[in-house]
Amino acid sequence: NLAEAVWNTLELYGLKNRIMAVVCDNASNNDTLLQTLGEKCADEGIDFSDKHSRIRCLPHIVHLAAMQLLECIGAINKQVAMLYQESVTAPLDREHDDYAALLDKAEDDTDERDDFKSLQQLRKIVRSVHSSPQRRKAWLAEVTLSLKKAENATSQVALMLILDVKT
Repeated sequence: NLAEAVWNTLELYGLKNRIMAVVCDNASNNDTLLQTLGEKCADEGIDFSDKHSRIRCLPHIVHLAAMQLLECIGAINKQVAMLYQESVTAPLDREHDDYAALLDKAEDDTDERDDFKSLQQLRKIVRSVHSSPQRRKAWLAEVTLSLKKAENATSQVALMLILDVKT
């Protein structure tokens, strides 16, 4: 049970009385997690509301909105959106990066769908940047330099690319 694991971790590190909110995606199992945490907190006399303490993960929300937008404007169809959703479950370890690069090379040779290729290319770029600390540092340096050169930049803070997540 996820709630039991979270509760045991909070106990282990002495954080039960410090829980204010939980950031999680929109999966329904998180509803159960928060409800159970709320019950456990109530039993212990800890002020925690499962209804008011959930913070939905912003990247998940943005991702869902972007996929819906792309589908609505005809940039992708429902089938491509489903294929894309299934393809974003990659682990973050180095071993997988090497394996994913091989898979991406094979996809480049066989995938003829133009509407899916741009998404795959973007994913490949993000994975490449994330594959080493040196590449992440180089990315941030390049973005910082570009922001300094831009006259109408809306922000002067360089942001790191994030890997997409299945929602």
